[in-house]
Amino acid sequence: MGANLRVDRVRTEADRRAFLSFPYRLYRSDPNWIPRLWPEQMSWLRRQHDFFELGDAEWYIARRKHEVVGTIGVAVDHHWNKHLLRKWGVFGFLEFVQEPAIFAALAEQALTWLQARGMTHMMGPQSFGPNDFPGFLVRRFDLLASLFQGYSLPYYVQFAEQAGWQKYQDSIAYRFICPRDSSGASLLPPSLERIAARVGQNPRYSVRQAEKRCFEREAHHILRLYNRGLGTLPRFAPLTEGEFRTFAEDLMPVLDEEMTLFALADGQEVGFALAIPNLAEAFHKSGGLRYPWNYAQLWWSSRHLKSVSFKILVMDPDYWTRGIEVLMYQRLAEVVKRRGYEWVDFSLTGDDNPQTNKIAAHYGLEEYKRYRTFQVEV
Repeated sequence: MGANLRVDRVRTEADRRAFLSFPYRLYRSDPNWIPRLWPEQMSWLRRQHDFFELGDAEWYIARRKHEVVGTIGVAVDHHWNKHLLRKWGVFGFLEFVQEPAIFAALAEQALTWLQARGMTHMMGPQSFGPNDFPGFLVRRFDLLASLFQGYSLPYYVQFAEQAGWQKYQDSIAYRFICPRDSSGASLLPPSLERIAARVGQNPRYSVRQAEKRCFEREAHHILRLYNRGLGTLPRFAPLTEGEFRTFAEDLMPVLDEEMTLFALADGQEVGFALAIPNLAEAFHKSGGLRYPWNYAQLWWSSRHLKSVSFKILVMDPDYWTRGIEVLMYQRLAEVVKRRGYEWVDFSLTGDDNPQTNKIAAHYGLEEYKRYRTFQVEV
């Protein structure tokens, strides 16, 4: 380790504040960085997250003399390992100034921690849940990220590749620019409108909005569909009820019933779609809620959002290829057009998800962000 450079475990409240404050200094001149929410990040560092019912984690801070120059977190998700029959750890919360020695020291600390716990590989970045800001940004750095997407400096991925780290997976974000004309034409391509018209004539199939007042019922349906619909992917580990409940409760304040939809077959929920007003635009202007006055900035900015983020559509595999999902696309497109959103984000999907990527390519959606996660032997 270089002279005057040390990597210490985060122990005190002052350490936690220094850890979370570092990115504000690192990105202070970058107009496209969006701070992660300070209260949420602090809950991780204080071990108040439900993750700790299933996993272990530690955080480290690199200093040169008294100046913070890097941070990293490292964790073991026992549920994920048990399901995938692995002994893998994950790293996240990685930020560092552009010096190879600092990157190497942080990585070495994370690998040492995992080695002591019998892990064979390290994967990341991922901070730390399965959908928590996965990957280093590969392209594009000139556009703001959307909700639940991360941001990193170009040299992050370069240093990982130079260190010989291997690609684990890419995550892709697509976008659709809404036409500016005010005609009554649908936002959906004619081919999808024809499918929606055909499927909509079948009395067996319908779409309903979620009801926030019936949280327990809706959460049960969503968790079942999420785990069943994505269970065919090779690297998928099902969400536990605790993990899902934390995620759902965090989303409750921003869920929009008009854009939280279920597809029904014979009255039973067989599909789920979720779109959320793209609050990343507001987070960008409200400092990650680091200070009390940021909440007023968030409230004001959230009233003037230009985009919506389409986060997920899952179907029970028994109902694939029937076109029922197109009814949900149609309903969401109607809401987007009526509310005057300028563009729609579709994110994130793995590069190993053939169905979603095939649809995106077929309908000409623009790939506007790509993130890369890496794996390295411990």
